[in-house]
Amino acid sequence: MDNKAIAKVFEEMGNILDIKGKNFFRVNAYRKGALTVINLPQDLRNLVEEDPKSLEKIPGIGKGLQEKIVELVKTGKCLEHEKLKEDFPNGLLEMLEVRTLGPKKVKLLYSELGIEDLNGLKKAAQEGKIHELEGMGEKSEKEILKALEEYSQFSKDRHLVDEALQEAERYINYLKKCKEIRKIQYAGSLRRSQETIGDIDILTTVSSPEKSHEKIMDFFTEYEDVINVIAKGDTKSSVILQSGIQVDLRVVASESFGAALHYFTGNKEHNIKIRDIAKKKGWKVNEYGLFKGDKMLIGETEEEIFEKLGLCFIPPEIRSNNGEFEYAESHKSFPKFVEVDDIKADLHCHSKYSDGKNTILEMAETFIERGYDYFAITDHSSAVGITGGMDEKKIKKQWKEIEELNKELNGKIKILKGCEVDILKDGELDFDDTILKNLDIVVASAHLHARLDEQDQTKRLLKALKNPYVRILGHPTGRLINKRPEMNFDMEKIIDACVDNKVVLEINSNPMRLDLVDKYIRIAKDKGAKFAINTDSHSVDHPEFIKFGIGIARRGWLTPKDVVNTWDYEEFDNYF
Repeated sequence: MDNKAIAKVFEEMGNILDIKGKNFFRVNAYRKGALTVINLPQDLRNLVEEDPKSLEKIPGIGKGLQEKIVELVKTGKCLEHEKLKEDFPNGLLEMLEVRTLGPKKVKLLYSELGIEDLNGLKKAAQEGKIHELEGMGEKSEKEILKALEEYSQFSKDRHLVDEALQEAERYINYLKKCKEIRKIQYAGSLRRSQETIGDIDILTTVSSPEKSHEKIMDFFTEYEDVINVIAKGDTKSSVILQSGIQVDLRVVASESFGAALHYFTGNKEHNIKIRDIAKKKGWKVNEYGLFKGDKMLIGETEEEIFEKLGLCFIPPEIRSNNGEFEYAESHKSFPKFVEVDDIKADLHCHSKYSDGKNTILEMAETFIERGYDYFAITDHSSAVGITGGMDEKKIKKQWKEIEELNKELNGKIKILKGCEVDILKDGELDFDDTILKNLDIVVASAHLHARLDEQDQTKRLLKALKNPYVRILGHPTGRLINKRPEMNFDMEKIIDACVDNKVVLEINSNPMRLDLVDKYIRIAKDKGAKFAINTDSHSVDHPEFIKFGIGIARRGWLTPKDVVNTWDYEEFDNYF
């Protein structure tokens, strides 16, 4: 059972107890545990296998949750979870996935109207039964219908990129133990760094003749996390993992590995275009190689295929037939896209001063280990109550601590005074300018009032961007992947305002956000915008998320010069 599945169990246990009106502290413990687990970059299965005692080092995971994690990893089930579900309608848990519905409302709808699932909820809202309940109203009823429509549009069959990468890397490490395998690489949308993944494609070559294919397929299907073998053949097999992700393994000839890697990386539109280019030259290209008639010309590497077709190497992330061919035909190489090693700072992270799990010093030590030159502590302002944000007294206390730590660290890293300041409904910021002017970094973010119409939302954001102390627009669209849609506003006007006011657009690397998306990044880059690839870290584990933000930035064709936190501190500071 992977992190996502474990977190889901804990979340369900907390929700069931809450709806049943049970102990608040147990409810809170399970919910905090779920949040901690889902945000862990480490695979809990590996920790349990290597050393179960290592779970004790994870902040927020007490002894009771540690025991349940071990039970879930080893057995795939939690007995307490199973008991809680015995007399509980399963549809109530799905109702909690719908925006606007929390445990109290779900309990009310169940106890007063007997609503047990989404169909019953939609029917009751359409018939006008919900607004008659105490604490509800016609506005609530309309919002529920709107939220149900949104929920129906989210993909239930696609997985977040961090979950898919974790599964792919774990599976590949297992497969490398098979001595018959020579080369191995994942392909598909995961290699293209898309924010969600349908299934995982893995390609291998063999180190010995074809008789070893059977051994490879046996080894592949015997993996401990496989719950269903969909198909098993000589060169291709497909399985479903406990996480629900489908994994396809293909064994290809060594001389065709590059062609297969290119073909199965895709996307479809890219592959169609490259076939057309080959056809015009009198050749054909497929997953087996580049051919002239029946004669195979090349196919062992991707590089030689691109070169033979008169193209420079096209990075996997941008293979979408969206301008990459035109560039590749007229240039010797693509610009050097930004990489993880280019990052010198993180400009959006949290500490115990708001909803972070670690101290400022612990965050500093983590960034020192990563080789960063500077970073900003940007704890929340107080508008969003659940984050435990800072008021004026609290933030001034934090400034003093940062000043003391900068002296103590003696140049090992520079800590910047920052704040993630909420954009209020009228476009004002949650701190006044007397506080903002003393900050090195102001990340302006919209957490509340996401449902404003396009005109009002645009007006609100434009006003915030005119504040002279705003440096970064945090997670600009406000989306949560498969949970919450983007806010509705005029993106081009917001990008123009960022350029005009020298406000940097954030690429938030949290796998649940990955905000901005590549299409907006390219528009903004063309308009001259600058970007910050941040992790929005809430613990010392989260800086690992930077790789997901880098993937999205590469999909947007960004180079280090476009990204302010790849710059030396002096250059960064001078920019503002």
